[in-house]
Amino acid sequence: MRKGQKLKETEIGMIPEDWETIYLGDVCSKIGSGITPRGAEKVYKDSGVVLVRSQNVHNNSFVEEGLVYIDEATAQQMENVALEKDDVLLNITGDSVARCCTVPERILPGRVNQHVSILRTNREQLNPFFLRYYLTSPRMQAFMLSLAQSGGTRNALTKGMIEKFPIPKPPLSEQHQIAKILSDLDSKIELNEQMNETLEAIGRAIFTHWFIDFEFPNEEGRPYKSSGGEMVYSEELGKEIPKGWKVGEFEEFIDLDKGLSYKGEFLSDEGIPLINLGTIAPGAGFIREGLKHYVGEYKERQLVRAGDIVVANTDITQKREVLGSPAIVPPYLGSETALFTHHIFAVRNGSQLPKSFIYHLLQTTLYRDRVRGFATGTTVLALPRDAILDLTFAVPDGKLLDKFDVLYSLLFQKTNASTMQSMCLAQIREFMLPKLMSGKIRVPVEVR
Repeated sequence: MRKGQKLKETEIGMIPEDWETIYLGDVCSKIGSGITPRGAEKVYKDSGVVLVRSQNVHNNSFVEEGLVYIDEATAQQMENVALEKDDVLLNITGDSVARCCTVPERILPGRVNQHVSILRTNREQLNPFFLRYYLTSPRMQAFMLSLAQSGGTRNALTKGMIEKFPIPKPPLSEQHQIAKILSDLDSKIELNEQMNETLEAIGRAIFTHWFIDFEFPNEEGRPYKSSGGEMVYSEELGKEIPKGWKVGEFEEFIDLDKGLSYKGEFLSDEGIPLINLGTIAPGAGFIREGLKHYVGEYKERQLVRAGDIVVANTDITQKREVLGSPAIVPPYLGSETALFTHHIFAVRNGSQLPKSFIYHLLQTTLYRDRVRGFATGTTVLALPRDAILDLTFAVPDGKLLDKFDVLYSLLFQKTNASTMQSMCLAQIREFMLPKLMSGKIRVPVEVR
């Protein structure tokens, strides 16, 4: 708050005297929901014009998972709900009501379905990014959820409700600076996520080059196989492998523990971290937003530590995207140990195989195809222990394994450092957001 600043009481609380309070309908050139095309899922295509649905709209982020497309003819019929640059998207029905983000340029010219509303501001009065951040502030989220629940059995925000949203209106130059501060934080978080994806891709590429293509560096530092390295035929694998390598099965090196069959009544905002299906990314990786916490009883064998590998043994999507996917338990869970559910296997490694090698072997095409073949169940897909333990593979020599482990450890450390920085930046953003939106923290309107 600026020295000597005067405040005034408004329907949205105390705000600086030089700010206005307006209604959203007065500063938007468009407020309207989209259309669900006739034929529903039958009209969805593998490519074409993007159709945004509620599952794509998260607070301050657009999620491409589950993105669908429509053809040009269908898009023409929906021309009145065509998206434009910097439009704000607001979910208006269902469990995801009130979630809000900005349209990314990469999906233009997209369309939206009936569960998503387009908010297009008059830029001379309201910065669209300022609006988006205000709508995702704790106060406004609570207001919208309360409003959506007041109209009946299904959560819904109507156009009339949205038009009457009270919005603070600082001077336009100050709106720009508030939006820039928050956008810069989000941009750094997004950049860190992209960097982590790149680092993981590098690790997979090195693993494939060395242990699948057999192009690891020989004694002269040249690719082994293409430089004439001696190969021998393996009956078990049905292909040639480098001389000196062995053939083994996973059960010779690892064991698997199944986790806790937990009770929902013991889930809590605090307690010991609980790794579950929501923390396993399709293919591989850890999703920290899916973490739960548990305060009930458990056994020692149902615990894992940072650096341990866990594998999803269940999938409820029928797409088999998560089934069999591995993740490495990260060091930023706020606890030395974590629980894992009965939908997860913990890999117990008592061998000389580095965890980095095991983790990447569980991402190979050979393994993924095996998982699909072993998947059982109609509603819930389940993966038996043998699907993993009976996997046969070429076992490299120890020196090469050590060299790969050193390389991947550096990548893994960098990935974790970026993730922890992003968590810190997210905490700063969450602290700053309500204060910036209420004027408790003022920003300079000129940046030199």
